[in-house]
Amino acid sequence: MINHYTSVAALAHILESGRVRFSRLDRFDDVQEAQVVAGINFGAQLFASCWVRKGEEDIPQWAMYGDRMAGVRITLPDDPFRWRVLHGVYPIPGCAAKWKFDQVLSPFSVDDLRGNGYIVIPEMLIDGAFLRDVIYVDDVADAYKQHVEVSDEVTIIRPAASELARYKSRTWDFQRECRFVISTKRGPTCRADNEDYGSQYMQLVANPDWNRLGALAEHIDVELDPDVLSRVTVTLGPLSTPADRIIVEALLSRFAGNATLRVSDLSNLIRPKP
Repeated sequence: MINHYTSVAALAHILESGRVRFSRLDRFDDVQEAQVVAGINFGAQLFASCWVRKGEEDIPQWAMYGDRMAGVRITLPDDPFRWRVLHGVYPIPGCAAKWKFDQVLSPFSVDDLRGNGYIVIPEMLIDGAFLRDVIYVDDVADAYKQHVEVSDEVTIIRPAASELARYKSRTWDFQRECRFVISTKRGPTCRADNEDYGSQYMQLVANPDWNRLGALAEHIDVELDPDVLSRVTVTLGPLSTPADRIIVEALLSRFAGNATLRVSDLSNLIRPKP
């Protein structure tokens, strides 16, 4: 099982939408995660959703991400997403271009690969796993460079760009994170059903620097398996109030009928700051 510390408001978004939010790396706390290597803006191309495997409640996680200990901890299985197989040829709306997939396993539908300002590259599974443990290193930039090879103006990333988001400065190793990562390219700044989508797409792919450009969106919401979400375990923060509990109970009653609500093991053990 994995755990995500967040606010009650974020829990409401997850339950109502049935999706969990991935954020662009250059929006994370650690500025060293926004790397540019070989001219490629990985900080704006890679998105991640961060979790921890540690079952025991984590005070730093509560303090930093759990709304100052008044939020919630969400507990889900290691693979909570809704997967589908992408196979066949799919036309790009508004132009003659097509995408071809050969039995690609993805948590995105073809339509969801195309967002406002981004295109998702369906390379989520590395060695059969979407969830990956973060690797804490002394030099994040150097770790990235070990995976990026430039030869004769051709850039090769091994094994895939999404693998790079596993690296984080050793300063943060107290977090012991694991992550889901998605890789993107810049996409048209309109919905796929817009008549301008095709022309914008063709202009982008004709740009020799397209592979170096970052996504324009700051967040991407990825669909969870509805059955998994209905059985979510939610732990109230150690400094949550009776009002917080009423709100969370109402959310779970409406959106996750088989959920489990827990009181923090740290309740009554932490003194609120004035």
